[in-house]
Amino acid sequence: MSDETTLPPPAPAPGTQRIIVAGFAVVLVLLAALAALGLIHMAALKARMADLVAESSLKTESVYVMSRVSRERFASLGMMAMLDDPFERDAEYVHYMRQASTFIAARDRLLEAGMSPAEQAIWARIGAHIRVDQRAHEAVLELALAGQGAAARARLLHEVRPLDGALFEMFDTLGKAHREAARAALAAADRAYRRAAATMITLAGLAFAIGLAVAWVVARRSRATETALSRQSQAALAAAEQLSWAASHDSLTGLANRREALRRLKLLVQEVQAQGARHVLLYVDLDRFKTVNDRCGHMAGDELLRQLAEVFARHVRSGDLLARLGGDEFLIALTHCDVDNARPLADALRDDIARYPFEWEGQVFTIGASIGLIALEVGMDAAAALKAADAACYRAKEGGRNVVSLPAAAAEPKAWTTGTG
Repeated sequence: MSDETTLPPPAPAPGTQRIIVAGFAVVLVLLAALAALGLIHMAALKARMADLVAESSLKTESVYVMSRVSRERFASLGMMAMLDDPFERDAEYVHYMRQASTFIAARDRLLEAGMSPAEQAIWARIGAHIRVDQRAHEAVLELALAGQGAAARARLLHEVRPLDGALFEMFDTLGKAHREAARAALAAADRAYRRAAATMITLAGLAFAIGLAVAWVVARRSRATETALSRQSQAALAAAEQLSWAASHDSLTGLANRREALRRLKLLVQEVQAQGARHVLLYVDLDRFKTVNDRCGHMAGDELLRQLAEVFARHVRSGDLLARLGGDEFLIALTHCDVDNARPLADALRDDIARYPFEWEGQVFTIGASIGLIALEVGMDAAAALKAADAACYRAKEGGRNVVSLPAAAAEPKAWTTGTG
């Protein structure tokens, strides 16, 4: 046995251990309180902001609809006063009465949303004015339906038009009151946010101060921090990679976004200029996509875009570009490919989209795609190439939709348009 005995390093003194444990416990409690407070306030502010946006949108839309319908009813009343044909007057009368239903529906939505005292005062004036205006409308309407067009027009111009003009101004005033109320609510939400931020900063400062004190004690007793630093470094690298991906990709479909598409397109244009490479662009605009949005809502439209992104992916190679430019517009760059080889690929993509059945809540939709096809040429820059592809796509739309079309400049001698309307 050796004469010297290896002793383990001295353990921290019991007092130091208590300081470390107590200090970190306090820091953890403060951090938990900070996180809980932040989450609670942020959730409340988020809900409040969502309610404000929804309420403001509903009120603005309701006032706009009532103002628009009032203008249309005035125009319809004038049309009945000018028409000599009784059948045409009757048809216009039906249209006039149908507008009243639209007005009432918008009014009910506005009343259900609730109004501030200032808005209620304006609405009271509007209601009183509408009753006077309605009596004037009825008088003109009676003359018009009786065939007394001249008398109806005279009363329309001298009595109804001033009343309707004042009504339109009241609607504008109500809209301004809605906006002022929304701004006041946003200001209140901002003040609540600042108070929450001040409280969080105070707690964070306290936690920071205690953390520094504990770290000073720990620094004197230990240097074992490499593992924690390594983990933090890995997390930072992962976060940087995630941010880089998010900056160049569309969050809905996972495809390249417009910014990344323009960057890649500039590189392809440079290859054409410097090396004479051959590349083809397909500018794709979905047909009847709005029908899905209108009938089933934006959630259905978003799901359709996600599913179609997978359809697009089946028609591109690993070196090609596939991007969502925005809305229902996509861009495909077929690299090292000429127009003759790109044409069957474009036709196959169009056919695949046209045959794709999209199901949503028991409904099945089929859409199509209008595709503009161009070849990148010497002298083109990225903006000109994208514009030319967009123009070709527009020609496809004008040509009956669900069509693959070359730009007009390629009309001789190889212009072609394929597809069905």
